[in-house]
Amino acid sequence: AVVSTQSTGAHAYRMYTDYNGLYRRLDFTGPTMIITMKVTSLACSLYDGTHRKEEELNSDQKMLAIRRVPSLIEYLSYTFCFTSILSGPTFNLQDYCKFIDGTDAIEGKAKPSGILPSLIKLLAAVFFISWTFVFDSNLGPFFDKEWRNSHSFLYVAGYLYSAEVIYHCNYYFAWIIADSVSNLSGFGFNGYDEKGSAKWDKITNVYPHKTECSSSLKVLVENWNVGTALWLRRVCYERSVYSPTAMTYLLSATWHGFYPGYYGCFMSMSSFTLTSRKLRRYVRPKFLGSTGLKMFYDALTTVCSLFLFSYAGIQFKIHSFEMLSTFYRYFYCVPHLVCLFLYIFCP
Repeated sequence: AVVSTQSTGAHAYRMYTDYNGLYRRLDFTGPTMIITMKVTSLACSLYDGTHRKEEELNSDQKMLAIRRVPSLIEYLSYTFCFTSILSGPTFNLQDYCKFIDGTDAIEGKAKPSGILPSLIKLLAAVFFISWTFVFDSNLGPFFDKEWRNSHSFLYVAGYLYSAEVIYHCNYYFAWIIADSVSNLSGFGFNGYDEKGSAKWDKITNVYPHKTECSSSLKVLVENWNVGTALWLRRVCYERSVYSPTAMTYLLSATWHGFYPGYYGCFMSMSSFTLTSRKLRRYVRPKFLGSTGLKMFYDALTTVCSLFLFSYAGIQFKIHSFEMLSTFYRYFYCVPHLVCLFLYIFCP
């Protein structure tokens, strides 16, 4: 409750001092959000380990359950770990303690060096951030009525989509560089693959190729901000008794702050996810009869998933009611209406 209240106050202060989000500044709300994830995850694991019966827990909860209150030094070290305090990723206390005491290595084998995977991820981070210097992700022109009226709908939609893709690169850079720093410190080793190569993806927070080329909205979301998706699933989705999907997206919006675009984004994603899940169960079996139909279905769902993810993601960048209203009026809320129609009438 204390950390949630502090995080809420931080977001309220940020919105009060920068309502339209014009300054795009980095402030203390980012680390506060990371701390909120870690503390609430720890609280849920401690509750599962001390107040719930074994048979009430699923396999994931059993693995993460904590049977004793961590010491002060364990708690502070975990909460304020320098490799993740600024931009994540979040991780559970068990994995962190295994890294600290050296038990994350495979028995009988020396723990491999994290220098090479760290350098590879550093280069990937530089690659993604370089795109933001070449192309613009600014939505400003869209809110100029004269600019909108002087271009076709397809041009405007294409501009918004490209701006959103370039905007993703900022997140790819932040999350991949954080993963690189963690690997360099020795954190993130996840055993070996079937070829015997070391895996350093235990706390990887994003998979860009899966995010930008996914044929399923569910898979796309699961590979974007992986640590936060796991946190939301463990503290909200698996514990909600009513409409887990909607409650999870609502929590995600509140955790991010109070800008109107956040709620537009995550409530849109909630409706898109529920509709795509229902539609996939009904439609997909009809396209599995031949390779050609399956390829057509995958191509169609890839385009739809990327469009819906970008449509919702653009709203995330809009920080005022006036601008959000302009965005909805331009698209006539067609994606929302289509999703509502399909959700109601799809068997």
